[in-house]
Amino acid sequence: MDKDTHLEDSDSLTQNGIIDSIGLLELIDYITEKYSIEIPEEMLTPENFDTLQGISNMIHKLAK
Repeated sequence: MDKDTHLEDSDSLTQNGIIDSIGLLELIDYITEKYSIEIPEEMLTPENFDTLQGISNMIHKLAK
């Protein structure tokens, strides 16, 4: 992804080639460290990780 790429909150990260399976694992690791949260297995769904909005919603739920 370069600096000229525009991404909407609801754009698919996988379909747009922004993230792949290795990137997803790195993202999960980053989120757990950055926000000091554990992501339960049942929350490891495409709905929670395929868009910026899904990621944000999940973090807000877990950070409460």
